[in-house]
Amino acid sequence: MTGLYILTLFLSALLLFSVQPMMGKMLLPVFGGAPAVWQTTLLFFQATLLAGYGYAHWSSKLLRPRFQLILHAALLMAAALFLPLGLGRVDIHAGLTSSHQSWHLMTLLFQVVGLPFFILSSTSPLLQRWFSTTQHVSARDPYYLSVASNAGSLVALFSFPVLIEPSIALGEASRGWAVGYALLLPLIIACAINSQGAVAPRRPGVASDPAPKRGASLPWKRKLLWIAMAAIPSSLMLGLTSFVTTEVASIPLLGILPLGLYLATFILAFAQRRWLPLRWLSRLLPFAALALAFQIFTESTHPILLIVLLHLVFFFVAALLCHTRLAEDRPSPEFLTEFYLWMSVGGVVGGLFNTLAAPALFVGVAEYPIAIVLACALRTTSASTSAAPASWNRWDAIMPAIVCGVVIVGFVVLGSASGLQPYPRRIIVFALGAVLSFVSLHRALRFALSLGALFLSILSMDSLHGRVLDAERNFFGVSRVTLDPDGRSHRMVHGNTIHGRQRVLPSPSCEPLTYFHRSGPLGRIFKAFETSPASRRIGVTGLGCGAIAGYARPGQEWDYYEIDPAVIRIASDARLFTFLHGCAPAPIRLIEGDARLRLQEAADGGYDLLIMDAFSSDSIPLHLLTREALALYIRKLAPPGLLAINISNRYLDLGPVVAALASDAGLPGYHWEDPFEERDVGKEPSHWAVMSRQRDALEKFRKDERWRPLEEMPGQRPWTDDFSNVLGAIKWRPGPEPGAPEPAPR
Repeated sequence: MTGLYILTLFLSALLLFSVQPMMGKMLLPVFGGAPAVWQTTLLFFQATLLAGYGYAHWSSKLLRPRFQLILHAALLMAAALFLPLGLGRVDIHAGLTSSHQSWHLMTLLFQVVGLPFFILSSTSPLLQRWFSTTQHVSARDPYYLSVASNAGSLVALFSFPVLIEPSIALGEASRGWAVGYALLLPLIIACAINSQGAVAPRRPGVASDPAPKRGASLPWKRKLLWIAMAAIPSSLMLGLTSFVTTEVASIPLLGILPLGLYLATFILAFAQRRWLPLRWLSRLLPFAALALAFQIFTESTHPILLIVLLHLVFFFVAALLCHTRLAEDRPSPEFLTEFYLWMSVGGVVGGLFNTLAAPALFVGVAEYPIAIVLACALRTTSASTSAAPASWNRWDAIMPAIVCGVVIVGFVVLGSASGLQPYPRRIIVFALGAVLSFVSLHRALRFALSLGALFLSILSMDSLHGRVLDAERNFFGVSRVTLDPDGRSHRMVHGNTIHGRQRVLPSPSCEPLTYFHRSGPLGRIFKAFETSPASRRIGVTGLGCGAIAGYARPGQEWDYYEIDPAVIRIASDARLFTFLHGCAPAPIRLIEGDARLRLQEAADGGYDLLIMDAFSSDSIPLHLLTREALALYIRKLAPPGLLAINISNRYLDLGPVVAALASDAGLPGYHWEDPFEERDVGKEPSHWAVMSRQRDALEKFRKDERWRPLEEMPGQRPWTDDFSNVLGAIKWRPGPEPGAPEPAPR
């Protein structure tokens, strides 16, 4: 009998968590590659999970078993009407990306997958509750069954990028999901029938609580603790994903790794055998927090693998600590569905804070350090989860103030007295603050507040990118304009990647810099383009600071496609950058919205040159590198027109991807990976590809030995909206690329 429940829970969780990456990939062509797409998708699934847990709780409490079975069977059959999953039943238009993106995204998710996900999310608490009413020897402690559910979730999460995405198209994956759902239905019904009329044996002492009296309720203090212990790992998971993908590196699968660790901590916490004692986790957490604080404080980005490992280790320890406290404080089976309900409330609270509240409250990614501090505050040095917190005393407030003051004063004094560069100054003052924080290790709250003071002191220091002149945060991330440490240039920075630079001293210069430099690949593309008979209409996807407009000539017409309104505002502000207003002698039209959706509105054959330069931090939105996207670009080009694609990337080798697309479309093309960096003239390495429908239009590139033909690699399938293999494009030994922050001065 136990095998039936384990199999059903495993398959249900497998379906539940495979639909998340599948839906996220389906929505990329609509909402682009912003980290907020993944965060908002997770929030939707957390909210739907809460609804499913609420349904499981109230249906178990209010309905007789037979009526509950009838209702559940009806909902299962109704959800089958949504299959196979896909976007064919919803209206996709450019307005979805122009405003209220989070709301539009969640509305689409509700229309496409709302009911199937809702009914599947109720499976785990319902089946565990049904199991507790059987005659099985373990019925009084059914929580261990959640291990099967979490194992299924973990398998689903990692099998998608490793097995499904590289080999199966989305349409096939969706049909396979429908088959799995059909197999699940009779298993759930069998579990429900098995539990009908059974009465569980009384085995007191297995769960945390004795069997409650009829009408008994749990104290609110205990419920609030459950909410807090569930909210912190949820916030940390989303904060880690956002912080690492925007502030450290846009490495593929970083959205999946935190979620996978999150599920793994549930498995370890609720297993029948305790692998890591709570006291060990409480002792390890402060050390992991200080190591992580060092990276955040110093803005270090190398070595990248070590930095990512630090973030993942802290998250694992903090999440496991919180989930272990939850597992040790679990109530008797009579309160099982309510326990899961309040845990789900905590998950949604953490998701709402990161996805909706934080972007409105903070300009930077402050929610992540806040969650780190809260995790440290809720640790306990006692083996008991119900240990009372230590009483407050004045040193709990005095010590954090000392930490903040010492760090700020130390940074200023070291700069003025010794002339140290910002990076070594940060290391020294962090060491002072860390030592003072370490003194408070024996008191969880004092240590957490001292750590918070360390984070707070960062606000008094300029970024290593320079003094911030302007900053804005929205659905697409954090965009900043900084003044170079030498005071001669303005930079546009998205996350931790430079997206353009302009000399401002002694006076604003119209010369394109960074990976748009005239001596680099893009400069050569424009040199060839300007000598062609047709060189009037230019389209560019991705605005940045507008640096490419430095190539504009009188008589031309330029269209810029940009999805982020913050980027449009910054590039249009002449106090920050003058490429659009002051440098370009040609009219510039700014078109807001996703490039693919808005390009469909342009006239076919209307562009003589089309430049693909859309980026989110260091990563090009992958829906712009598919067969369908390339077909759109070529349709919008005049017959002899040129298509230029910026494929520079620190972590993905996109050359073979573009070569496969060109071969699939029968287009000749060339690429130039320029490794040369000349910081004195503002040039950075870059990698560009160029192609055209007419081979004669590429004659100048054929004669230039720096440009090499796009050659398709054996076995490389062209990416489509339905298929992509990100894992196969990873540079396992990534090197510096354009847009990376300059090495911190030593």
